Amino acid sequence: MKRRDLIKVLGGGAYAAGTAKLLGARALAAAAQGNSTGSTGNENVTAAARAVFTRLLGDRAREFELDFIPAENGHLVYEVAASGGTVSVKGSSAVAICRGAYAYLRGACRAMVTWSGRHLELPARFPDQAHQHVVCPYRFVQYYNVCTFGYTTPFWNSERWQRELDWMALHGVTLPLALDGQEAIWERVWTGMGLAQREYDKFTTGPGHLPWHRMGNINYFDGPLPQGWMDQKRELQKKILGRMTELGMTPVVPTFSGYVPQGFMRLHPDARTFTLIWGPEYHRSIPLQTATFFLDPRESTLFKEIAKRFIQSYKAEYGVGEYYLADPFNEMKVPVSKEHRLEDLAAYGRTIYESIQAGNPNGKWALQDWLFEDREFWNPQSVEAFLSQVPEDGMLIIDYGSDMYAGERGSSAGPIWKANQAYFGKPWVYAMAHTFGGNNNLKGNLAFIAAKAAEVRTSSTRGNLVGWGMCPEGTETNEVVYELMTDIGWSEHQVRLEDWVPSYCRARYGDCPPAMQEAWNALLQTVYRSHSYSSRHAWQRRPSLDPAPIGIEAGPEFQKGVEQFLSCANQLGGSELYRNDAIELVVQSAGGSVDHRLAEACAAQKAGQAEVRRGKAQECFDMLRRIDALMNLRKDRRLETWTGNARSWARTPDVADYYDSNARLLITFWGWKELEDYASRVWSGLVRDYYVGRWRAFFDGLDDSGAPSIDVWEQTWLATPYSPSQPLPVRDLVQEAQAMLASCKGWEQSR
Repeated sequence: MKRRDLIKVLGGGAYAAGTAKLLGARALAAAAQGNSTGSTGNENVTAAARAVFTRLLGDRAREFELDFIPAENGHLVYEVAASGGTVSVKGSSAVAICRGAYAYLRGACRAMVTWSGRHLELPARFPDQAHQHVVCPYRFVQYYNVCTFGYTTPFWNSERWQRELDWMALHGVTLPLALDGQEAIWERVWTGMGLAQREYDKFTTGPGHLPWHRMGNINYFDGPLPQGWMDQKRELQKKILGRMTELGMTPVVPTFSGYVPQGFMRLHPDARTFTLIWGPEYHRSIPLQTATFFLDPRESTLFKEIAKRFIQSYKAEYGVGEYYLADPFNEMKVPVSKEHRLEDLAAYGRTIYESIQAGNPNGKWALQDWLFEDREFWNPQSVEAFLSQVPEDGMLIIDYGSDMYAGERGSSAGPIWKANQAYFGKPWVYAMAHTFGGNNNLKGNLAFIAAKAAEVRTSSTRGNLVGWGMCPEGTETNEVVYELMTDIGWSEHQVRLEDWVPSYCRARYGDCPPAMQEAWNALLQTVYRSHSYSSRHAWQRRPSLDPAPIGIEAGPEFQKGVEQFLSCANQLGGSELYRNDAIELVVQSAGGSVDHRLAEACAAQKAGQAEVRRGKAQECFDMLRRIDALMNLRKDRRLETWTGNARSWARTPDVADYYDSNARLLITFWGWKELEDYASRVWSGLVRDYYVGRWRAFFDGLDDSGAPSIDVWEQTWLATPYSPSQPLPVRDLVQEAQAMLASCKGWEQSR
């Protein structure tokens, strides 16, 4: 392929693979540090940013004048000014330019770009704006959690990834994880070392479960991984990395963490390995055949050889990397001797770092700190020992659960970074997890996020803090949280929510009338004051006669906020993002009422009032069908979208059915009872066909001893290719929403 053709394929990107990508990466890295890149490098920076604007604004992108300026002390910078209908944006990378332009569009034009849609009712002439000069207070704005590549992104195609990368650029992300495409490299490495293909196949998992395979938690679960998947992901990853590089991002790529296939022991029978089971304390029903095998890092020669082969093969396929993610012992018991615990940990850390150096002498080790969550084992002495043999400039630690330590939990445990002296001098990223499992219920503590980031950044105990991060296990939900977090990543000062929220509403909906302000005041005191991470309605959980929600806020104050929000429909109902939010607010409110009604039905059953139970249960099912119908108005909230994306990766009908089943398995049963419904979603199709169907089966079993068990019902549903039933129609969103809330109020009054 000629170079100009390569540029065309990538929408203007010049760095997709091979020499072109590597040269572009060097030029952009120099630009980020403020070094001279020459006119060609500067043109590449502005061309990459202009490609984003053109996809976003079409012909109106021509009204933006773009230019390159150097970084300041290693920090990205942008400048924005507007006059006479022309917007001038200068930046030290394509991301900086995009971030500056988006800040202008949000503030001056009341515009917003989100996962679920856009509000882009731009004025005929761009408003004037005085010159602004903004320096990112962090070296890095980090994004993604390893688990996001299971709970959100596994079935994305190149078009969806392009939208995501544009979103990243506009929101100022500079350090994203980039973990796809590694299975093709691992296949090459392991078979090149002597493994038979069948041995590698028995090492892999289903596509949705790959994150936990990569972290060493499970082997051969719902596998093997089809060859077509690996081949297609390899090609997709080239495009992803090419686009990240041209935008000036620094992708965090994978490396060897120590986990080997079972067939490895056949090739190296004398090598010391450990057999590990994922979190035996709380995954007691995990299938034993999913056990993983960890090569003792003290087998340093062999350990380094594997990592070297992987990194060099990865570089040959995708280009050079700088930060390599190695996550050993994620929720695993660490194999150390009691007598030499600290010495063993120091040796482990040293070998992992040196193995990265063996493959790339300029490589650095990136580590998510979730393993340190086990405070009993990972006390400060253990953490310090593990990190002690790694140079300070050879590592980056992502503290991705910093927001978990607030309230009662915070008083007893405290954040990991603070308990471990800010990682003893290592560079680190203060990050927030926000959500587990990709649940799309409403939640997030906006006040905590706004205050804590500034507090930590100015703390005298922050150590070598270099970044701000967002590490959700799943994305495409609670968009207000991520607009706030990305703003914080580029703000020197604490964000004042009393100013920020009205500005957010104007950008999202077009205006913020008094009723909307009152609605958001209620939301800030309820769902957006929540420190819940795993959130499920009672009706999303496995049926029992004692149903209870987890982490769901749907009380009276929240309900008042929802009513205030709906009262703005006449003024704001033309906004796609207003309608999206109205759907989710009403669904959570009505869903909370279903939880209460379901508890009443179960109490009637226990009281021997079967007829009362049947009536109340049917009311629940009817309301859940209406909840389902509202969600069906959004394509991004349909189960068939998820399964359709999964099936699109297949080359044969049988493989399509397999991807369909694996995609549904992850968000329902997961794999064993301790994780069942962990990744639950309020999605159209999943509500009416799975949650309602499962509760019907449960209640039918109470009436008829011959009815199938819940286990049989679940497994039958998973084994059958998904064919959605017909959702209820919705003629008018606002009228139906108001009618649903009125019905729920009627339930409350009848108690």
